[in-house]
Amino acid sequence: MVDSLNSLITVPLTYGADPEERFASSDVSWEDYESLLAKLENNSHYRVNYLDGILEIVSPSKRHEKVKTNLGTLVERFFYLKRIRYVPLGSSTFRNKAKKAGAEPDECYCLGEEKDWQRIMNGCNG
Repeated sequence: MVDSLNSLITVPLTYGADPEERFASSDVSWEDYESLLAKLENNSHYRVNYLDGILEIVSPSKRHEKVKTNLGTLVERFFYLKRIRYVPLGSSTFRNKAKKAGAEPDECYCLGEEKDWQRIMNGCNG
């Protein structure tokens, strides 16, 4: 399994041809974060994360996307083989103003049935 996993996530590096761009800034207000999300609403290329005033914007490389897709396929195959019910949610945006946190994962899943994300972001299970 380790050899197949390694071959699944190992994608050759192509220096300079496919850079992953990152931007980070501190002292960003929650309102500025939400404003940026609204401006990027129709642009699925950028991933935006926010925690306690620190904003990170990532423009994933093709290599990143290949590894993400391969890992997602592996996870979904595992769920299928183990007969685990799940709901794929892709790269949905999750926000919690009270915790000053927001994230856009590459891939995410609800195990069992779809959950109320507001409850999960507030730290409740189920």
